[in-house]
Amino acid sequence: MPLHSVIMPVYNGEAYLAATIDSILQQTCADLELIIVDDCATDGSADIAAAYAARDARVRVVSTAVNSGAPALPKNVGLSLARGRYVSFCDQDDLLLPDKLEQATRVLQQYPDMDIVFADFEPFGDTQHAQGGYLAHKGFTTKARAYLVPLEDGLYRCQNFWGCMAGLHTGMSTQTIVCRREIIVGQRFDVRYRILDDIAMWYRFAETARIGFLDRTVARYRYHDAALTTNDELLARESLAFHKENYFRQSHLFNVAENKRYRRMLADFLISVASRPHLTKLEQRAHLAQSLVFELRLSTLRWMLQTYA
Repeated sequence: MPLHSVIMPVYNGEAYLAATIDSILQQTCADLELIIVDDCATDGSADIAAAYAARDARVRVVSTAVNSGAPALPKNVGLSLARGRYVSFCDQDDLLLPDKLEQATRVLQQYPDMDIVFADFEPFGDTQHAQGGYLAHKGFTTKARAYLVPLEDGLYRCQNFWGCMAGLHTGMSTQTIVCRREIIVGQRFDVRYRILDDIAMWYRFAETARIGFLDRTVARYRYHDAALTTNDELLARESLAFHKENYFRQSHLFNVAENKRYRRMLADFLISVASRPHLTKLEQRAHLAQSLVFELRLSTLRWMLQTYA
């Protein structure tokens, strides 16, 4: 059995797919299987994947019966096939740095009571300026210090991490995460979401899993116009739906400050959705009224009253 299973959902990704596959197969930890799940691509993605599988036995290619329209189902298919001791994911347009799997292996073997390790990533693409690690740029270790217990230089154990994710910083980014097989193979990504399926998974894990943070960059996240995450309206709609549901599921875990922070974030989401130009006054008023339930703001109240004019 391979040490690592890397799962990659693919749909019409021929522009960047070869570079992404190369970044996985060229890992310094070569004991891996790459499971490519073709979600009925209509471009040359399937041919590219098949060519790699023909010349490297570590690559397995499977296809969904019909296009699912989102990465969640292909990732679930990959989970059902994963054989590795450790499981991770890589989107078709991102890149893994050469020692990502080696670094994760070292941490998980040295700390057997750790279920998941996540790390930093570097954004890149035509619209991105070089900034190094995203979390480092955002001052993550300073902002999240109440939730990070130092273990060694650059490595932390996360404690009560649901509180950090409650409006402070999500931290966990899919392309940087490596999980122990036993913690994830029985789980499934939420197919209700086209963008937030992975975020929904990591928020659930924050409640029960033993999580570590490695403060180093292990992946590169590509920004480009064809990425699903560029759909701002869908992202706003899914963010609101997920965080409303998650707040009521996790609110009993929060302390007073975390609860207030999450409610403020929900109010921000509702106000953002209310500002969409296509909404009727009735729809706008409903979102503003909900935002006032989470956080009373005079500016929001004045705006809502104006919708009656």
